[in-house]
Amino acid sequence: MAVISEPISFASQHVGGILLLLGALYLASNYLSLGVCSVPGPFLAKFSNLWRFIDVANGHAEATLYELHQKHGDYVRLGPKVVSVRDLDALKMIYGINKGYRKTNFYHVQQQLAKGKPTPTLFTTTDEDFHAAIKRPISGAYSMSTLTEFEPFVDQTIHTLFGRLDEFVTRDEVCDIAVWLQYYAFDVIGELTFSKPLGFLEKGADVEGIIEALEHMLDYSGKGGSTGAVARFARARLDERLMHSESTAKDNRDPTQSHRDFLARFLEAKKKYPDIVTDNQVFSYTVSNMNAGSDTTAISLRAILYYTLKSPRVMAKLYEELTTAYQERRISLPVSWKQSQDELPYLDAVIKEALRLHPAVGLLLERIVPTGGLQLPNGGPFLPAGTIVGANPWIIHRHSIFGQDVEFYVPERWLRADGESETAFHARRQDMFRATFTFGAGPRTCIGKNISLLEIYKLVPSLFLTYKIDLEHPEKQWQTVNAWFVRQKNMHVRLARHDNL
Repeated sequence: MAVISEPISFASQHVGGILLLLGALYLASNYLSLGVCSVPGPFLAKFSNLWRFIDVANGHAEATLYELHQKHGDYVRLGPKVVSVRDLDALKMIYGINKGYRKTNFYHVQQQLAKGKPTPTLFTTTDEDFHAAIKRPISGAYSMSTLTEFEPFVDQTIHTLFGRLDEFVTRDEVCDIAVWLQYYAFDVIGELTFSKPLGFLEKGADVEGIIEALEHMLDYSGKGGSTGAVARFARARLDERLMHSESTAKDNRDPTQSHRDFLARFLEAKKKYPDIVTDNQVFSYTVSNMNAGSDTTAISLRAILYYTLKSPRVMAKLYEELTTAYQERRISLPVSWKQSQDELPYLDAVIKEALRLHPAVGLLLERIVPTGGLQLPNGGPFLPAGTIVGANPWIIHRHSIFGQDVEFYVPERWLRADGESETAFHARRQDMFRATFTFGAGPRTCIGKNISLLEIYKLVPSLFLTYKIDLEHPEKQWQTVNAWFVRQKNMHVRLARHDNL
């Protein structure tokens, strides 16, 4: 008995020391991770992901990362096996087509829950074959040529929004335009997906806690978690359509003939691709629309208004372009998509510049280095398979490829400069396009990109043509918080109708 008890007694007496030794070995192995150990970064980030967790929880990770890249260069270590990349040549490999870099499990936590089960979507799935399979049947519905068929839906929502903004004009009250832009974005996606507004503008408030739930999901997804409120809402709308389809089928009428919204197109895809598009997949498509088509668009609209209103020079130049085009009857109200593209080059520059300065996504677009590893170009180290790499749009959009004064709002950088040849301008512009990560990059570029652009390019000129908008406190900065998306709050403005309309 004495022989057996001695090692047990020794272990019990030294358990603390053993655990301490194991912990030290674990931290040392993290610090010395192959390849990553030669990448500069915060000292504590080299031992564990706790440093990154705390930085993200503080709500301004994009600012921290910008300072780190300014200090260390194109490659920054953010965790034991996490590297942030700024080098544009490296990004071609990481986000290129058929390069084998799949999304990390970070995207899993953003899955909505339906009946207690996670719902993988076009955005959240990490399975590239699955993503390609479910994208193929419905990709045509997201083309801009198809989306222009939805313009009457968007026009109707713009009229509803302006009706609500007129109430602030009549009462001479301050309006928090940040909130109303989100209501607009939600109601547009409701019209496009379900042929009915979700009721945000009509109610003038959150509907069924959707906005609160989305913000909770975003706050939590930066650190892990999800919510099912959006999924429940989408499921209810889907059930309504299916019930309606059953009742009209008895009358030999096809409801999709008069309501070819996204849901109708998803149901058509189900008939055409029954092996791929199941009822659950139709539901997943609607969830993707709800998630991607609301918050990101609202964030982009706020950025465009904020930066323009903060720059009297830009505002005056934009208003002159808009009023001249309107008086010459080259554009209408609401402005059409085609008009925004053909007649308003300065508007285009204003929008592109605001989206450059304030992209919606504020964390790394994480990818996993595949088998074979990655040799980072231009003096970077070799990273073994399994390393997490990625770019943050806030960092890439401040790259020198965009010219000088990248921290400032200069729409003219998107236009041909005096004395610049057409060839040089085209090449410079293409370089900036390739470095634009507003909607992601590569094969996982946001499928709903054109929905957002349609909403933006129609609303912004229509809004500035209709209203004189002034910030209530132009000297103050807005409030932002980075929880995957960089949301903004408190954009208080005063509105007045322009007399010349």
